[in-house]
Amino acid sequence: MSAKLPLQGIRVLDLGWRAVAPVCARMLGWGGAEVIRIESASRHDGARQMPPITPGKDGSLNASEWFNNFNCNKMSVSINLGHPEGKELARRLAAMCDVVVENFSAGTIDRMGLGYETLRKRKPDIIMVSHSLTGLTGPWKHVKGHGPMAAAMAGMNYLSGYPDSEPISPGQAFTDYVVNPHHSAFAILAALHHRRKTGRGQYIDLSQYESISLTTGSSFLEYTTLGRVRERTGNRSSYAAPQGVFPCQSIPLDGKMEDRWCAISIGNDEEWKHLCQEMGRADLADDPRFSTFKIRKKNEAEAEEIIGAWTAGQMAEDVLLRLQGAGVGAGVVQNGKDLLTADPQMAFSGHYRKVQHAETGESTYDGPPFTLSECPLEVRPGPLLGEHNDYVFQQLLGLTEDDVNLGYVDGYIV
Repeated sequence: MSAKLPLQGIRVLDLGWRAVAPVCARMLGWGGAEVIRIESASRHDGARQMPPITPGKDGSLNASEWFNNFNCNKMSVSINLGHPEGKELARRLAAMCDVVVENFSAGTIDRMGLGYETLRKRKPDIIMVSHSLTGLTGPWKHVKGHGPMAAAMAGMNYLSGYPDSEPISPGQAFTDYVVNPHHSAFAILAALHHRRKTGRGQYIDLSQYESISLTTGSSFLEYTTLGRVRERTGNRSSYAAPQGVFPCQSIPLDGKMEDRWCAISIGNDEEWKHLCQEMGRADLADDPRFSTFKIRKKNEAEAEEIIGAWTAGQMAEDVLLRLQGAGVGAGVVQNGKDLLTADPQMAFSGHYRKVQHAETGESTYDGPPFTLSECPLEVRPGPLLGEHNDYVFQQLLGLTEDDVNLGYVDGYIV
C-alpha cells in the first residue's frame, strides 16, 4: 500500500457467499483493511463461475470477472468448513481478526460452529456482521432468499413499473451491490469506533429487506399521513412534471441501430420556461395547458408527446448539453459501454481501474465512488482460489509445512 489508509491495521475475515457480505468486505478492503476470504475448492462459491468469464477460460475458478471485481483487495485461503479441523482453523483465524462478515440464512453460521458466541470466547472484542434476508429474530427469521426476493418483500417491486402493468424487478440485484453492504459497512465502522472507546466487541444483525425498504423513499409516509398506498408511476414523479425518458436519434452499435434516450425532469415553472425556449416553443411557457405544475400534471401526456417529438431528431448527448446549459435537469440513459468509454466525468475521476490479474490478464474493475484527500485508495486484483494459503497458514497461524501438507492429505485444506 502506497500510503497509510484509514483501515490499515484492521483485519477482516470474509465468510460470505455470492454478493452482500463479500461486497461489504470489499469496501473495507478499499479502506486498507486486510481482508481474508475463506473458500473451498470442493464447494466453491458459485460466484467464481458467474459471467462474464474471460474468453478462453471457461471452467476456470479464477476467470470470473464478476467475482474478481467484487472480491478485489482480498486474500483467499482454501479451507473445508465441513471438516472439524477446517472449522478449527477458521476459528483460530477469526481470533486473529477484528471483523467477521457472513450472509448465510439465519442460524446457518451457528450450526457451522462459527457463530458469534463461539468466536467471542476466543476474542471477546470481535465484531461480527450477519446479513440474513429478514434478520436473526422474529416470525420471518427462517425465510430464505437473496436480493430480488428482498426487493419484492421490501416494497421496491411494487413501486417499479407502469400503472397498468404488474410489479417488476429492478432488473439488477443492486440491493446486493449498494444498499445492504453500504449499511453494514457503516455499522462496522460504528462498532469499531465503539470498541476503540469501550474495548467491547459487537454483533451486528443486518436485515437485508429492512435495509432495502429505505430505498422506497416516503411511500410508507404516504400511508401513515394520507391513508393511501403509493402506486406505480412509471417514469413520472409526484413532484416534477413532466418527467420521463424521451427517445433520441438511434446510433449504430455492433452492426445494428441502438435506440438512445434522454431523461428529463422539470422541477418548477422556471425550468419549464427554459425547456420551452430550448425547444423553440416559447409559446408553450404560458400555454393554459402547461403554465403551472398542477396544470402540467393534469396534461402530462400532452407535454411528454411534445418533448418526445423534439428530442427524437437529436443526439441524446446534444439534448443533455443544451438542457443542462439552460438549467434544466437532463441526463443521457447510458449503458455499460457508455460509462466505460464515452462518459467524460467517469474518465476524469478515474472511477474504473485497470488491474493486472494473474490469470485473466488486464481487467477493469469498479473503483470506490469517493476519494479521500489525504490517502488515495488502491484497487488490487481479485485473488486466485487459495492463493494466500502459505501466508495465512504459516505466517499468521504458525503452521509448519508438514502441518499444511497433512491438511491437504486429510482434506480440511482444499
